[in-house]
Amino acid sequence: MAPAKIKDLVARPRGGAVVLSWSIPEKNTDGTELSDLRGFAILRSEQPFQQECPDCPKRFSVLYDMDYQSYMMHRPQSLTIDYSDSGLAFKTVYTYRVISYNADKHLSPPATTADIFWDMPSSPPLSLGAELEGKTVVLSWEAPAALQDGTPLEGQVAYNLYRRTPGTSYSLQPMNSEPITTLSCRDRGVTRDTDYLYTLRALRQVRETAVESEACEELSINTTDRTPPRSPTGLIAVPTTTGIALKWDENEEEDLAGYNLYRRTAGEAGSTKLTDVPLLRGGYADGTVVKNSTYTYTVTALDDATEANESEPSGGLTITYTY
Repeated sequence: MAPAKIKDLVARPRGGAVVLSWSIPEKNTDGTELSDLRGFAILRSEQPFQQECPDCPKRFSVLYDMDYQSYMMHRPQSLTIDYSDSGLAFKTVYTYRVISYNADKHLSPPATTADIFWDMPSSPPLSLGAELEGKTVVLSWEAPAALQDGTPLEGQVAYNLYRRTPGTSYSLQPMNSEPITTLSCRDRGVTRDTDYLYTLRALRQVRETAVESEACEELSINTTDRTPPRSPTGLIAVPTTTGIALKWDENEEEDLAGYNLYRRTAGEAGSTKLTDVPLLRGGYADGTVVKNSTYTYTVTALDDATEANESEPSGGLTITYTY
């Protein structure tokens, strides 16, 4: 019995190579378990652009015979097989075929990629930068101006973004589901208090193929929020028969957790916080005031970071309670 056909073979043109990847097959053609997988034959067809004949039969030759057990010795946790073909010529159409085989040399049906139109990649994007804004990482960069060999780049490029954490590798699959066509993007899928590393590749369209550049210089960022909210504004105080009603304009930060209200009585050296827990709205009724006493109020904003950041105090508001 022969191994079943590989169903998820993908070819990704990137940097100076075409990277092939596919899942390790688990079944035979009759649906039984594949227990004696031995290897993969990787074949390639090539045709220069000027000699291209779309209707002609493709001629495949063996590029590499991969021993499965040797591959897994170096990657014991791998669920996929990856192969990088760097022996490429510019302005050439490449098509790849992968056939798995078992201990009895029974061959699977061939899995074939789409045509890859290979030509010189762009140079990498420039000046990748990142900033933490609330709960997202905002990334920005500059467009490359040349091809890999320094020739001026004509036409537009798009981009693929990659992210990893320390101790892990970048996935072959970019974070973005569609090519990025702007010079910035937001990563909303980050976890707070975590180290992340990013890299970016430019995409040059060659016929039907998006050819990736080499990766730009890696950039690291930590998502621990150390930026306090802005100071609240618009603080007002209204005396009532039951105390002093205070109001202020509410902040608009997406990571806002609430407010602390402080009061200093005339003659005191420092302020006292009036609230045990942050106030969720921009208002408070102070019912502990004493008639004919003068008070100065300030308010601060807090965010929801693991260790909350507190803003600078608002401008002080002084009022004498005369009810």
